[in-house]
Amino acid sequence: MTELTKTLAAMLRPRLLITAARMAALSDDAARRAQRRPSAALLAEEDKLNTARLGDGLGYSASRHVAVMSALIRAARTQAGQR
Repeated sequence: MTELTKTLAAMLRPRLLITAARMAALSDDAARRAQRRPSAALLAEEDKLNTARLGDGLGYSASRHVAVMSALIRAARTQAGQR
């Protein structure tokens, strides 16, 4: 289990968000996002999005959150040698 996989496993996120991100992680767009940005940058952006989701909601974009989560899932799968 990689460090990124452990980090993702420890996150508590809504089931709908995770399900959507898992499906989106199969796309080529998620693969490109995962290759373009380092995992640390994606994790930082995900943290900001989650804070906005839990807070007042200003500036929160559910579609952006799914895109970032899908890139993280794709990166974790790539590191683990899966698709």
